Amino acid sequence: MSAHAPPGSETDSELGPLLAEVGELLKAERYADAIPLLVKASELHPEGPGILANLGGLYVETGQYAAAVAPLQRAISLKPGIAIAHWRLGTALQMLGETDASVQPLEEAVKIRPDLADAFFRLAANYREQGRKQEALESYRNAAQHALEPGEKQLLEAQALLMERREEEAERLLRSALELNPDLPTAHGLLGQLLAMSGRFEEAQEHLEAQLAQSPHAGLAYYDFVRSRKITDADAGVLQRIDNALTDKTLGHINRSILLLARGKVLDDLGRYAEAMESLDEASTLRSRAFSIDIAGFERRVEQIVALFSRETIAGRVAIDQGRLPVLILGMPRSGTTLVEQILSSHPDVAGGGELIFWTNQLLEALDGGIDRLSPDLLQSIAAECLTGLRNISSTATRVTDKNPFNFLAVGLIHLAFPRAAIVHCRRNPVDTALSIRQTHFARSTGMPTGGEELVRYFRAYERLMAHWRRVLPEGRMFDMTYEHLTAAPQTEIRRLLDHVGLPWDPACLTPHVNTQLVRTPSGWQVRQSINTGSVDRWRRYEPWLGPLASLMQQHPETRD
Repeated sequence: MSAHAPPGSETDSELGPLLAEVGELLKAERYADAIPLLVKASELHPEGPGILANLGGLYVETGQYAAAVAPLQRAISLKPGIAIAHWRLGTALQMLGETDASVQPLEEAVKIRPDLADAFFRLAANYREQGRKQEALESYRNAAQHALEPGEKQLLEAQALLMERREEEAERLLRSALELNPDLPTAHGLLGQLLAMSGRFEEAQEHLEAQLAQSPHAGLAYYDFVRSRKITDADAGVLQRIDNALTDKTLGHINRSILLLARGKVLDDLGRYAEAMESLDEASTLRSRAFSIDIAGFERRVEQIVALFSRETIAGRVAIDQGRLPVLILGMPRSGTTLVEQILSSHPDVAGGGELIFWTNQLLEALDGGIDRLSPDLLQSIAAECLTGLRNISSTATRVTDKNPFNFLAVGLIHLAFPRAAIVHCRRNPVDTALSIRQTHFARSTGMPTGGEELVRYFRAYERLMAHWRRVLPEGRMFDMTYEHLTAAPQTEIRRLLDHVGLPWDPACLTPHVNTQLVRTPSGWQVRQSINTGSVDRWRRYEPWLGPLASLMQQHPETRD
């Protein structure tokens, strides 16, 4: 950082020595000590963009993100070409959980200075949060190109590879990055996540611990750590460490909310349910402050889908039969979709595709175009594009799954494009589902509320849409896989599932916990356990503290084909 006195100023005699002292403190990396001096300098010279930019930068450097915003904005208004001011402003806003607001200054920073690797990295994280995959990939690779350290370059390239589902290559790069620089906390964290996805939990915990040793307030590291094992009384130190991290007043809303989710998981495992729910409630409140969830907009979207995909639309548009390769596993998040995919992908004829975003994008285009857009040519084009994507996942499987739960919104379009493809609707006790959602960290791009009346309204809109699909689709078109039935009688329910998907019986489907497929969802640890009823009626432990979620108790999924 550099801060220069304005030549010819009346305050030169006082400002010069002040800035010289700041310079000495910065050389010694005594950033907190330099802040009061820069505050005084900004008062002496309020129109000095360099002083304001440096002050804002020091606030960022010391974790005082809210305090950084005003001086950085003022510096930019005085001199828009200061790339570092844009970068620091974007950083501060990002750390405060204001993802959307942070994008513009970061984009401006890399426009002025295309070599700002950290700005590209932060842009990539924001784009991912917003669901802008291609822009995120480009930003990760731009960050890698301009990173100075070889280990950092490999780390950033690994993040791009993970987005492209090239996990084996990413793992090799992460291990290489850590050989070059064992003190890269993000590399340890990413490798820990990747190992957990593949079921290598003990090694995953080692890397997550390594990350926490260097970044003791990293919410995601605690969240991933506690979800990769059952916490016991012997792990009391984990709770204390999370509580210590939560004392940091500079934590942004999102990081704090993730720490609280981790705390809730620990307390749940320890049977301290009242305290667990208190943490979950606080986490949901913080998330709602950081992410504005438009529940009314979601309800309008459901009404729009119902209007477009009417009985007449469904009956009047007969698509060319594109075969049965896709298997769509959908429903509310946390309703058992991951378990069902693990069961199916244990079959030798099935490849697991994970959560794909294909139908989300196709539905948005269909809604924008209206009924005139749903032509046979369009449906055939959609089907062909889908098949190409699935064949990239497996060129030999007779079925490829897509377990994006939010595909429940696109059931009508899926049916029109693939009239014989299996649609598996996962259902679970609504209160258990809602409680599990409350315990889970969701990216903002899901548009998913995690508690209170908003979650109840979301659930009601989902149920209204599923009831609509049952009315307008041919009878038996969707297969209802009820979590409670599946865990109580696995063989019976899995046979029914395979019959619907059009596959012969295979006993491997009874042991999905030994399936080596990567699990990219928060259910990673649970689905590595044998099928059991341990998560049935979990809500009873929380009954006194359910609040608005208690209104979901009157519903219970019992429908069968």
